[in-house]
Amino acid sequence: MEISYDEITDMKLIDFGSYGDVYKAIWKPKSLEIAVKKIRIVSEKEKEDSPREIQNLKKLEHTNIVKLYGVSKDPENKICIVLEYAECGSLYKYLHITQNHIPNDLKIDWMLQCAEAMEYLHSKEKFHRDLKTKNLLLFDQYRTLKICDFGTVKEITTTNTNNTGTPGYMAPEVGERKRYTQMCDVYSFGIVFWEVLARKKPFYEAGERPEMSDIEEHEDTNNLKPIIKMCWQQEPEDRLTMKRVIYLIQNYKKNRLYQ
Repeated sequence: MEISYDEITDMKLIDFGSYGDVYKAIWKPKSLEIAVKKIRIVSEKEKEDSPREIQNLKKLEHTNIVKLYGVSKDPENKICIVLEYAECGSLYKYLHITQNHIPNDLKIDWMLQCAEAMEYLHSKEKFHRDLKTKNLLLFDQYRTLKICDFGTVKEITTTNTNNTGTPGYMAPEVGERKRYTQMCDVYSFGIVFWEVLARKKPFYEAGERPEMSDIEEHEDTNNLKPIIKMCWQQEPEDRLTMKRVIYLIQNYKKNRLYQ
């Protein structure tokens, strides 16, 4: 959907994205708060990523994937991707910048929502390639999680990795420039799961796992650690599928109900 730039008002810079600046704004005809990603094209790779993100978001529709409203162009002819606005910010900011107490049940709900979105993406024969807490947005008073930043998403038929991803979240085979698969996303999910439970930043090199001892021994997180470990196994074929991750988290939640 083409959106006239004149319909977008009250632009306020809120973040710097991987290849564009993100603004909070108002879409006048609908009196709706929106996020506008204004693309700054500086490399050949970013020329590819911008239209790819738009095309991917047009095809993807899921409760836990950020919604695309349309596309616009500013007076300088820069592409503007108009998205739903995450009033609660990113999961990264909530985990590491605020001091708010986060109940364990909410952390598990976030990870289940993330797993369901990733399973949906994989069912469409795509992979994200840059799953991290900065690309997870919070809505609805922090209860709803949605995945964003789809410029790196590619089809399963992709054969090269181009080292795409963020150090600390990248599977070891990505650093070795082997073929990218959905199992690379599963590895990243395991790192995110650890980060959410430990509430610490995973600043490690690609392929190095954070310490399990960083996860607080509260409630029954020991029952979650095997899920994380099975997501970040060294060999891709030894990792869980996202469908299996969903089953295990749902089973964990069900058992907690009856304790």
